[in-house]
Amino acid sequence: MKKVPTGISDFKKIIEKDYLYIDKTLLIKEIIDDFDKPCCFIRPRRFCKSVNMSMLDYYFNIHYKDNNLFNGLKIMEQSDKYLSEANNYPVISISFKDLNSNNYQEFIENYKDLMKSLYDKYEYLETSDKLDETDKADFLRIKRKEENILLSKAIAKLVNYLNKHYENQVIVLLDEYDVPIINGYLKGYYEEVLSFEKQMFASTFKDNLNLKKGIVTGVFRVAIEELQSGANNFNTYSITDNEYSNYFGFTESEVKEILKEYGLIDKFEEVKKWYDGYLFGNNTIYNPVSILNYLLEQKFDAYWVNTGSMDLLKKLIFNLKNSSLILNEFHRLLESEVIERVSLDLHMNLTNLESDRNTIWTLFMLTGYLTPIKEVDNTDNVTLKIPNLEVKKSLKSIASNWFKNNVLTKYDFIEYLINNKMEMFKSNFQKYIIETFSYYDVPSNDDGERFYHAYVLGLLTSGYEYFKIKSNRESGYGRYDIMLKPVSSITNNAYIIEVKLADNNNFDEVIKLGFKQIEDNKYEDEVKNYNVTKMVIAFNGKKVKIETR
Repeated sequence: MKKVPTGISDFKKIIEKDYLYIDKTLLIKEIIDDFDKPCCFIRPRRFCKSVNMSMLDYYFNIHYKDNNLFNGLKIMEQSDKYLSEANNYPVISISFKDLNSNNYQEFIENYKDLMKSLYDKYEYLETSDKLDETDKADFLRIKRKEENILLSKAIAKLVNYLNKHYENQVIVLLDEYDVPIINGYLKGYYEEVLSFEKQMFASTFKDNLNLKKGIVTGVFRVAIEELQSGANNFNTYSITDNEYSNYFGFTESEVKEILKEYGLIDKFEEVKKWYDGYLFGNNTIYNPVSILNYLLEQKFDAYWVNTGSMDLLKKLIFNLKNSSLILNEFHRLLESEVIERVSLDLHMNLTNLESDRNTIWTLFMLTGYLTPIKEVDNTDNVTLKIPNLEVKKSLKSIASNWFKNNVLTKYDFIEYLINNKMEMFKSNFQKYIIETFSYYDVPSNDDGERFYHAYVLGLLTSGYEYFKIKSNRESGYGRYDIMLKPVSSITNNAYIIEVKLADNNNFDEVIKLGFKQIEDNKYEDEVKNYNVTKMVIAFNGKKVKIETR
């Protein structure tokens, strides 16, 4: 039985050390058929992008002639058109995954370090008789980290040097190109790093006659769209496209073969519930890192969390205009596992991300937390779902931490509810509204009640560990606003909450109406076996009144 290659992205090591390898080498064939233009693959993190880039390096790179790594793999069954391209080109392989700097100057210094490491691999060019003295001087300045003006052109310069030395076109493999751009957006130097990468993309990939093929990978298609003014000749393949869709992640037939090999085929249905559910183009895809970790641990758990991406999503959710409605949708997503009527925004840019709900859910899809319920042939009115149990578990944990860190700074409302400390809940809830609502644009129109409803949900979302939190669900003869049903042995307390708008300061009237609604519609039937507290919360601007029964 082969060893499980968790955390290993070096194709050579996987093959030579006899690790489990799912044969994706026909990707090489399709790349050769698509040699004419640079291409970009957009996939969630840890969906085989880096392994595939390593595989392409070992296949095309002239430095690895006669390496025998591909013996017995599918690419070796192809015609001479494809086999003749093996180890035929100088290749530059580089990753931007560690360029997550705190400011632009630090980014420049880190980029210099990266270029030095890259140039060190080609130090034989310093003595090449194919390069003139100007080329060699520029090469040395970049290698010694003395160069600033030419820094954004360092990769393009290296393409030129290799082309001269080998008298052959060059292949460039750039992994995780979007890390510096997303990091710049999060840490306040977005415009500078975007300008830098535009120059880098233009000099490297646009109309570069020394380039045979450029292949770029990333998580956020948003970044490649921003760079199009620098290199507008890319073919971009996202998870909604059929092209290349079976090369990133494991297909169902591949998973079955893996489980058979490890004597776990009887666990297939459970594996499917936990790690299946992604739809890339028209292919059903399993999360590869989760499958590999399951083979290693042989227990079902959440092994994959796209942590880097969540920093961006978190910022957008809490900064978005009308963020309360997004928070409401996010809560409902965790309840129903689907989000409906999304117009996928696959050509967005970071400068307007905070103005549209569709960008949020599109990014959730691109990062692997949501997936279309069916093949996307029209990007309007798409329904997205949580792919599987692993992602659902991760999202609930993430949501709990988000709200604890971003909302509940002084008051532990969930603790009050666990222990039915109603007076503490009421008094501190009122204090919290007074302290925080000055930062919120409370709607004065008919959306007011929806706003307050969403806000209360936000305060309660950190309680998923102890309560099943349900919103706008049918119970008895009507639809309650919010219900908290215990899911932990820690508490036996359940809550039915109505949120009302007292727009004429008629607090007593709307509170009375709220209790009548709860009782007349028999909402408590769903939680009658628990200690039930009925609660009405009435709002008017920053004023709030709470009564319980």
